[in-house]
Amino acid sequence: MKITNKSNRDISSIIELLEDFYPFAKQRLKFEKDPELIFETDSQNAKNALGKTAYYQPSEMSISVFVDDRHPKDIMRSISHEMVHHAQNCDGQFDKNLGVGEGYAQNDKHLRKMEEDAYLRGNMCFRDWEDGYKKNNPLLERRERLYYNLLRRFK
Repeated sequence: MKITNKSNRDISSIIELLEDFYPFAKQRLKFEKDPELIFETDSQNAKNALGKTAYYQPSEMSISVFVDDRHPKDIMRSISHEMVHHAQNCDGQFDKNLGVGEGYAQNDKHLRKMEEDAYLRGNMCFRDWEDGYKKNNPLLERRERLYYNLLRRFK
């Protein structure tokens, strides 16, 4: 998968997780063509509590993810969601000329089903991978718990 970082954020920790997550997601979601993953920055969007987190461009087969002021796990969940849209595209579900403007998930039954699918399969794909990753990397899990316990003590 081609990765482009257009943000000013160090994404090395996310890349490290993606190296493990991406093959898992690709097999789980059953797509063959690799999407391009683009990390974006948009300070105005980041200030908006209901701003965009990510989007998929079917014609470009690209996933764009906004990274400003976001936890890496949240970014990963967004990537997983958009990978379902990529799998849908590879399956031909975007072949119709679909208008995905404001309210698309409320106004179009087909797009609503696609969005429901992305929320369910994307979140479950990420959750299943995360649980397996933590099980296979117990020292990492203990280190994170220790880090957050220390943070709580010094607040």
